This record gives sequence, structure tokens and C-alpha cells, in this order.
Amino acid sequence: MSFVFDEFFPFDPGHGASANSARWRKMAQLWASDGVLNNYLNEMNATQAGTQVTVQTGAVFIHGYYAELATQQTFTVGTNGTIVAQVNMAINSEVINLVYRDGVIDYGSNPANSYEQDANIWEIPIWLISAGSLVDLRTKINPATGLRWWAQSAAAVSIPTSTTSNFIFGTARIPYKATGFLHGTLLLQFSDLSIAQTAPCTMVYQNGAGDQQLSPTVTPSISGGGPAGQNIWMPVALTGSIPVTQGKKTFGWRVTCGSGTAGIQVASMTLSLWTGGVTAAA
Repeated sequence: MSFVFDEFFPFDPGHGASANSARWRKMAQLWASDGVLNNYLNEMNATQAGTQVTVQTGAVFIHGYYAELATQQTFTVGTNGTIVAQVNMAINSEVINLVYRDGVIDYGSNPANSYEQDANIWEIPIWLISAGSLVDLRTKINPATGLRWWAQSAAAVSIPTSTTSNFIFGTARIPYKATGFLHGTLLLQFSDLSIAQTAPCTMVYQNGAGDQQLSPTVTPSISGGGPAGQNIWMPVALTGSIPVTQGKKTFGWRVTCGSGTAGIQVASMTLSLWTGGVTAAA
């Protein structure tokens, strides 16, 4: 026994052969969230000079539709408002515009004073003007789920006082320029609780190379005054976003043992590197 689905497309013959905007939208909305295409043209960056805001080139995916800005555009803005990407889905009015909406600054149920998202108009915010200043509201999206690399170093390693050590144990062969996302964990041991100590930890990409990038830093510490000779292990976790380029690349941890008379140890280091997006087709 079988039952035909009530809705299906696209096929050449029969029920599934009809092509229209509503059907396209129903299907294409599943491909990606609304947002500005990451790593393509100038990603719709913007600059402000007084009441003039210039939006640079880029592309958006909005409610299942694609739109591209091939030349930069300048808007005269007020004190509060939003530059939005707007798709008009009404029959005989199908178009996608970049629009400045004065006084509109957030989502809401009333399209007169909020971003409109209904059966006829669908808007997503790109740049906010708040109290005369430019605020980035772009949601960056990627045309692919990206690639991932993972590495670990289990051994415990000692770091002397006032010394910085680089532990580079991850290697990736990145096929395209993209945004990279680093995530790492490690275990950190302070060897003497009676001594005040700090241990700044940072993830490093391409250590010592011309394209070196560093993640934010997290700094575990102890205040001293505890039992002499007693140690403590602390878990450390960190994330960061960096630009990455094509080719063989390395990544790892950078850990500094701060001043004091006791050293530290690190162990069970892990790192993952994820690239978001691919080079968009011309």
C-alpha cells in the first residue's frame, strides 16, 4: 500500500512540474538561515560619515531568495533606524531591495514600527543606526557546513616560572579562504597553592608565521596562601574566531607561567578548527 504525498516538487511531469515563487520559497528556506553571505565580496560592510551611511558590496540569502549588491550604495539616515534587506513577495511586485527604515530598530508585531515579516514583505536587519551611531546587525551565514580538524596532545608538560611555551600539535590543509573557529580544552596544574600564580592561555594559529592569529586569552590564577607544596588541577576551555587562508596551516596552545617561585603543568590538550563558508561561485 502507498499514498502519494499531497505536495512534492520539482519533477518534470505531473503535479511536481509546476514551478512558482511560493514553492521555491518553501523549499529554499530549508537551505540556510537568513543573513549576509560570509567571505564574499565586501560582506556588506558599512561606513558612516555624519548622516551618510555607505553599504559596500555583498550578498544576502533572505527567506529562500538570493540577492547581490554589486556596487556600494549610500543612504541618508536619521538618528535611529535600520538598513534592511527587503524581499517583496506580492504577485507582480517580486523584487529584493536594500531599504533604510527610519525609526525602525527591532523585530515586532507591528510592521509600521518594526521589521516586517509577513506573507507579502520579509525584512532582515543589516545595519542599525542607534543614537546616530552605526551598529552591525549582520548575521553572517555560510553556503556550506564547513570543514573541521581536530587534534590532541595528552602528555603532561612542565612550564617554568615566567616562561611562555607554544604547543603546536594541530595541522590543517585549508582549501579556501574562510572564517575559522577555534575551540580548545586543557588541564592546568598549579604546583604550589601557597604561591600566587597566573597562567594566561591562548590558542594560536600559524605560530610565528606572517599570518599568525591569536584567540582571546583566558587567565586562570591562584591567590596563594594555601597549603605549601599542594597542587591543584584546573580545566580550561576557550573559543575564538580568526581569519584563515588556503594551504597547510598549524594550530595549538600558548601558555605562560606567570611570575612566582612555582611552575605549572599542562596536560590533556585538545583543539579543533572549523572553517565556515566556501568561496562563492562567480
